[in-house]
Amino acid sequence: MSITRTAPGQLALQGDVGMDSAAAIQAELAPALQGGDISLDLAGLGKVDSAAIALLLNALRQQQAKGGKLHLRNVPDSIRVLAQLYELAPLLGLTRTDTP
Repeated sequence: MSITRTAPGQLALQGDVGMDSAAAIQAELAPALQGGDISLDLAGLGKVDSAAIALLLNALRQQQAKGGKLHLRNVPDSIRVLAQLYELAPLLGLTRTDTP
């Protein structure tokens, strides 16, 4: 699992996100969330579970608390399905008409 800064205000998350890795990923992601607009590219995600949704919600709240916005990009179907299952898609800014 890795988080890469691809450009100013742009991050990419790669690898698997599950119960066993979410806390470490959150600790790595937290310093990058300093307010302003951040784009988080999820194209590189592998296997995910509900911990990935919790991670994204936590990142969104952290960014909002600092007066910023978190934009999810290239959201894989696995994340969309989980977000819809838990009725959290609107909170994450994911709608059925979104393009990846």
